Amino acid sequence: MHNIALIIETLQGGGAERCAADLSRIFSGRGFPVFIFTDLSAGIGYEYEGTLVDFRVAAGSVAAPGNPVWCKVNELGRLKERYRIDIAVSFMQQANYFNILSKKREKIILTTHGVNSIYAKTEKSIYWAEETFRELYQYADVVTFPSEFCRRDWLSHYGDKNNITRTVYNPVHRMQAEENRHKENVVITVGRMHSDKRQWHLLRAFRRVKALCPDSKLIILGDGELRSGLEALVRQLGLEEDVEMPGTVKNVRDYLARAKVFAMTSRCEAMPCSVLEALSAGVPVVSCDCPGGIREALGIPYGEKNEAYPLTGKCGIITPYMEERDMEELSPEEEAFAVEIVRLLRDDKLRNRLAEAAETVLRRFQPEAAGAVWIDDIFAGEGREIDREAFERIQDKNINSSLRMYVLYYRLLEKWMTLHERGGSAGQYFEAHNITTVVLYGMGKMAKHLIEDVSRRGIRIVCAIDKMAADKHNDFPVITPDEAIPDADCIVVTPVHEFDSVRRKLESRTHIPVISLSEVIDGCLRE
Repeated sequence: MHNIALIIETLQGGGAERCAADLSRIFSGRGFPVFIFTDLSAGIGYEYEGTLVDFRVAAGSVAAPGNPVWCKVNELGRLKERYRIDIAVSFMQQANYFNILSKKREKIILTTHGVNSIYAKTEKSIYWAEETFRELYQYADVVTFPSEFCRRDWLSHYGDKNNITRTVYNPVHRMQAEENRHKENVVITVGRMHSDKRQWHLLRAFRRVKALCPDSKLIILGDGELRSGLEALVRQLGLEEDVEMPGTVKNVRDYLARAKVFAMTSRCEAMPCSVLEALSAGVPVVSCDCPGGIREALGIPYGEKNEAYPLTGKCGIITPYMEERDMEELSPEEEAFAVEIVRLLRDDKLRNRLAEAAETVLRRFQPEAAGAVWIDDIFAGEGREIDREAFERIQDKNINSSLRMYVLYYRLLEKWMTLHERGGSAGQYFEAHNITTVVLYGMGKMAKHLIEDVSRRGIRIVCAIDKMAADKHNDFPVITPDEAIPDADCIVVTPVHEFDSVRRKLESRTHIPVISLSEVIDGCLRE
């Protein structure tokens, strides 16, 4: 039997973490020795089987001198040797990064758990870089995706020159509820209160549901940073008596047993576990057509553009994707969403037909089916031969570029902290140079810090330039590097490790002065 390592940041909350715990039980049940490399100081939140091994995924957890990436790669390599690992399975990008960099002779399996091109727009780090996906990941033996949508998204953005990508559905936790054909008109959703879940659309749509179906109720399970804002919206919409928000609960099954309809308004969902759990409890789904695996979950084929909504599948209904609009009136997409919820609340025959059909769709997500795919397909055969010399060049490139990025960001943040300890702000630089309008280059974490630091200094951010023009929900537009740059007093480059190459590109296109964020902070300290 092969020794299997599961490499995961923690075994607490989260879909990827639960998937790792579930797989540990499936593999152990098949007789495989399983070793879970995870941060034991974080505690264990899921049931698992196997041997726990203390390993902190983050490179910042390394206290030893030298390159923190090399230290982390070598640490993981030593653990693989100590436990004689034959197959190393990692979960999410940071763990994937160190798993592939520490590759020796073991079979390397990288698992992804999101719509990668979308999250790569906002996660500005080496773990999410295009070069990492296009070059480094190609040396894995297998890269898995939780839905066919996610695999196609990867192929269109990063390619698969070695035929190593696979769609592998995660096992679903069944929420079998007692049959109840006399339910009240209850609508439910489950998910953390986060901007990705966008429960504000559901609340706005539910006011329309309430107008059409006066005895309807809404339950929102979950918690998070948006709770106070959602509670305020409930009051604004006059829905205090109609919406329950009990937070994070353990008895999700009991709440699903009350519901007629599960509603989802997410920005994207690689493969929504909450939808699958609702279906397993016999609750059909109404969802907006967000990027990810929702169509696969509801038994709706991928179609052509300009499809006529709503789309009714085997066990649910899809309405148009909800764009973010600054408007008080109900948007057309929210109206369509509300109408379909009401249709399911009123049409017992349709609702029961969709609920009964869910059993067929869910077969692909049963633990036995997932285990068979992993063991009979993913684990089968030996690891493929790679060009070791080419791999080592890519390995050195990644580790050295990571070191440079870590050093530059560490120095920048150290100086920034010194500035704040003196009672200063990055805004001082712009005031001293009579700069009132700024274009940002890059929308990563450094940009967020800068936006906050100058927010009360009267500095206007005209726009941001970002490779993927990600929607950041800011008060200014985000454009791609190919678009026309609007006039401003200067452009501030926030990815300081790329400053020289970015400056050359920008100076060939615009007369606006280009400065590094490091120069901004250094200038404040000199003054």
